[in-house]
Amino acid sequence: MGFASTMSLHPRNVFYGWWIVSVGVVLAIINGSFYVYGFGVFYIPLLNELGTTRAALGGVIGLARLEGGLIAPIAGWLIDKYGPRKLLYIGLSTVGICFLLLSIITKLWMLYVVFMLIATGSSFGGGRPISVAVANWFLRKRARALGILLAGIGLGGSGVFFVAWITENFGWRTSAIVAALCYFFVAIPLVSLVYHKPEDLSLHPDGIPVEESLSTNSADEPLELELTPKQALQSMSFWLLAIAFAAWSVTVTVVAVYHIPFLIEDLGTNPVQAASIASLTLLLSVPGRIIFGWIGDILNIRILLSATLLVQAISILIMSLVTSLSWVPLYMALLGPSYGGSASLRQAIVAHFYGRKNFGTISGLLQFVDLPGAVLGPILVGWLVDSFDGYSVGFQAAAGFLFIGAIAVFVAKRPNPNKINQ
Repeated sequence: MGFASTMSLHPRNVFYGWWIVSVGVVLAIINGSFYVYGFGVFYIPLLNELGTTRAALGGVIGLARLEGGLIAPIAGWLIDKYGPRKLLYIGLSTVGICFLLLSIITKLWMLYVVFMLIATGSSFGGGRPISVAVANWFLRKRARALGILLAGIGLGGSGVFFVAWITENFGWRTSAIVAALCYFFVAIPLVSLVYHKPEDLSLHPDGIPVEESLSTNSADEPLELELTPKQALQSMSFWLLAIAFAAWSVTVTVVAVYHIPFLIEDLGTNPVQAASIASLTLLLSVPGRIIFGWIGDILNIRILLSATLLVQAISILIMSLVTSLSWVPLYMALLGPSYGGSASLRQAIVAHFYGRKNFGTISGLLQFVDLPGAVLGPILVGWLVDSFDGYSVGFQAAAGFLFIGAIAVFVAKRPNPNKINQ
């Protein structure tokens, strides 16, 4: 009897879904440290070494997100059909190899190729496969489980300080090699512990019998819906969520790509100090991911997500007005928790609106249709920085998008399958 069977069948042991969450946290820390937020550390060294513009360098992330977004629906369908484990092996191996290639690039076009390949690998080996597994393993505690899972991304963001230290002392190429080693010798071996659904181990979501799990919260609203991708696309809520998610992706641009350069170029900090501030901001997102995930299982998840987007908009607007380090703690205290909370809730609301059976496919479709924000965000902010010789206008544009996203989520309603064509 293997590890999974032993842990899941012994009555005194923790529900196996939490072991999958734990594996996901470790994978998220690695992805967060080196890929999701690590590019901010590489940004200035690459800008100097490759002799390019900020808009061109922002285009690397933009096209990588385009690649990831185009693949997302296919990746989601494959995960739903074949399970996350096989896709994780393929994706994590691809990302590891690409970080090795990153360590030897010498031209801008090479950087574009490598990051597009990393985006492809990340679509299969990033957060989506584990999120699909967690969404299937939990029902009543889904939002808090996803919150804990995504806390790993926040912890990975705080690990940017470690990446910055390696880069400062040994160079960005060494950092890329260290990233590859983490993928090969830590991430990939853990994949064997991941199972797609609790039914694979003769269990039920949350460890609760099916008949009890599928009971209702109220007389009018079932605890679980199951919509097909076609039904999701036919619902107004899908397109409102797409607008909100596109707006949120611009925040990721600010936090992951431009936060460290902003601190260095506009506020005059050194690279390690800038990485420390960025890391602390992301560390503050960890309690936000967990707490808002927990509350999301109790209160209206739609209103909570709208509120977190609104607070992010305010925090980035404040960020655009900061002229000295003394004001930095103010936007950090607002941005960190709200950014983390929205990261958890945006995953949970998809499962809440559309169910777990097609979660991977529908979340992939959402990523596909929010491509304008994901792709144009880094390029637009980079262009505004180049044009206005500072980050203020770019950050104000990002805040405006977030205000629109907060409104979109607020007016979105959970679909009624009976009113949608089959």
